Amino acid sequence: MATTAEVRTRSTLRRQRVLGVALSAGAVVAAVATFLLSAQAGQASGGARSVLLALGATSTAATIVLGAVQHRLTDRRRRTAEQVAIEAEEELALTLNGALAPITNYLGEMADAVDSSDRDHVAGQLSQAVVEAVVKLSPEGSRSAFYRLDDDWRGLTREVWGGRPSQPRPYFTAGTPDGDAVLDLVRSGDFVIVDDVSVSPMVTPSPGAGYATVAAVAVTAGSWPLGMLTLDAPVAGELDQSDIELMRVLANLLGAGLAQV
Repeated sequence: MATTAEVRTRSTLRRQRVLGVALSAGAVVAAVATFLLSAQAGQASGGARSVLLALGATSTAATIVLGAVQHRLTDRRRRTAEQVAIEAEEELALTLNGALAPITNYLGEMADAVDSSDRDHVAGQLSQAVVEAVVKLSPEGSRSAFYRLDDDWRGLTREVWGGRPSQPRPYFTAGTPDGDAVLDLVRSGDFVIVDDVSVSPMVTPSPGAGYATVAAVAVTAGSWPLGMLTLDAPVAGELDQSDIELMRVLANLLGAGLAQV
């Protein structure tokens, strides 16, 4: 997920690259002009020769100046790239802390809960915090949901979601292609990325769902299946292995909390 600082600095780098190309072209033109003017000056005489020599000196100076400006621009671009890396690292650290702090707080509350009703209440808050953390750390326009495995292990029911305003599908059931696929994923403790849902028989988006790629990770307590954490995004191929690794960490934290309910 690109931060505001990254977007701003990438725009600056893009402008600098365009200017760098323009300066290179200008330097080449000035160098060619210097050569041609020198050749013409060698064949001229009198006032014409003086004018050509003056123009040649001017184009030579332009070549030198353009080269110096290009050098400074290249150095500035290098420093800008270093700065965006530093700013991105700092902003990522702040985002991670902001996303994980509520989760760790709810895990602490879960350990202190004295009865099942208290634990159920904290479990709901924990689940919501996890899906919101997934969205916060994922590409813009993403949506995440947690589906709890039904008691009979024949379906998955959505408990919480976050991100885009359109609601994810409410449940998956056994006996359907996508239902059987996600139930197998949960029972095996596995994960999956579907780069393009339009060409996958595994996914059947509801009308107006607004996503083109989806990832899912099983939520377990040890080897015991509890449910599934999903993430979808509007652009095909936008999710990758780094998103899966993030989801696996958050799914493990959610599983650790739900195991206490």
